[in-house]
Amino acid sequence: MRPRLSLFASVVAIVLVAACSEATNGVGMISQRLGQAVRNAGNQEVALASLTSFGWDRFYAFKPGVTREEVCRFIHAGRNACGRVIRIERAGQDQTFLVFALEDRVTHVELHALSNGEFDFPFPETGQSRDHAVFKVRRTASSAGETFLLEPR
Repeated sequence: MRPRLSLFASVVAIVLVAACSEATNGVGMISQRLGQAVRNAGNQEVALASLTSFGWDRFYAFKPGVTREEVCRFIHAGRNACGRVIRIERAGQDQTFLVFALEDRVTHVELHALSNGEFDFPFPETGQSRDHAVFKVRRTASSAGETFLLEPR
């Protein structure tokens, strides 16, 4: 069961998403920072909280290729309001969206490139808590290049 947002919280969520959204012009800053961290061979772990500058107590990652409609439904945002914030119709097959929340409010949404790290665990429906958002970095090589898999510590 997905967390439920009240009507008031939904309105607040849309205002906050509008204020802190990078889901409009390509890969977001947190995704880019995560990519830099996993590419640093000295990093065996990455704490997601160290890459953010806004409040959150949990985050969600969607499946690759997720649509804007799916994300809007999940955060309980009306199509028109959400469409102004998330302007990308569908994440590419090598992308997804990250949604950060604090209590019952969405605080940040952005597009995430899987080349910057793939979350390799069954994602909790209630979100991954900030306290448990420290990930072991597992590097794998293939003919397509290096892949960075992220597992909770």
